[in-house]
Amino acid sequence: MPQTPLTYTAQESKPRRNPGVSAVQQIYNALRHRIIHFNLSPGANLAKGELAAEFGVSPTPVREALLRLSDEGLVDIFPQSRTTVSLIDVQHAREVHFLRLSVEVEVVRVLAETISAEQLAELDNWIRRQLTELEAGDETAFKIADNNFHEDMFRYAGVLGLTHLIDARRGHYDRIRGLFLHEHGRRETVVEEHLAIMAALKAADPIAAEAAVRVHLGKSLAIIDEIRELHPNYFE
Repeated sequence: MPQTPLTYTAQESKPRRNPGVSAVQQIYNALRHRIIHFNLSPGANLAKGELAAEFGVSPTPVREALLRLSDEGLVDIFPQSRTTVSLIDVQHAREVHFLRLSVEVEVVRVLAETISAEQLAELDNWIRRQLTELEAGDETAFKIADNNFHEDMFRYAGVLGLTHLIDARRGHYDRIRGLFLHEHGRRETVVEEHLAIMAALKAADPIAAEAAVRVHLGKSLAIIDEIRELHPNYFE
């Protein structure tokens, strides 16, 4: 089956320097966002000179940002040759998925016994935001709201730091999940699954909460062969 082109409605604005954040961090954040959301496709060339001109910096912070992305496995650096966006590594994604699922199961079990009404209301807000972005057709904004829903659960369980450990490894996993969410119907399913998690938390039922998380996080990698067939050029 031929590769389906990806299109996104959310557009990244022209980079602006934030004096409170280092140039390396800003370039890293911007490039990582583009890679994760397929504004830069797997295999795309990254020209250091062009990036330096775009961000208004010398080549040094660009090089350091690319090294950070290389450590994360999101770019491949070929010395004295070129730097490209890495192809998606399925095994790496499976390992991160295993880690995330193991942790998030415990997170919702804790929350089923400890979450407050105010925290439930905040999670409800993220679901409403997802419904808004679903109606608007803004895929990138939908995924950001999705991530914030899960991040807040970690925060309310008192283990927000674990999200940083997972984030440092989840680039390949996030790209697969992004391909999974490219279909509108799957985004509708995500909202339904978030509502199931919320229902279990409101009922203070840790068993139902765990089951809902397992259903929610399992789909994108369960159909990896289908995703790879649709986008064969994106995978190792």
